[in-house]
Amino acid sequence: MRRNPRRAYDETGREIAPPTVGSARAQGETTIAAHCHDCRHHAIVSTDRFPPDLPIPEISLRLRCSACGSKRVGVMMDMQAHYAWLTAETGWKMEVRPFRTMVEAVA
Repeated sequence: MRRNPRRAYDETGREIAPPTVGSARAQGETTIAAHCHDCRHHAIVSTDRFPPDLPIPEISLRLRCSACGSKRVGVMMDMQAHYAWLTAETGWKMEVRPFRTMVEAVA
């Protein structure tokens, strides 16, 4: 059996249904983050133009990089919008800290 790289699978190998545009909208998510695998360009894309039954991972198949024209585009949840919603709803604020380098981690 060939696995779809845009799907998740449970420990028994069964496909886990991906979230759809409609389910994301129902939770208040109206944008996604898109990134180009070729030129590293990234953008926030509104999901308003996509049908509600479209799985979120399939959006990448409908996008093209506006910087280089590549079709090798990935999508993920818009984390900035998600953290802004969390802050507004709960008062929780994301603490931003720089990544530790390997030298710092070992020392």
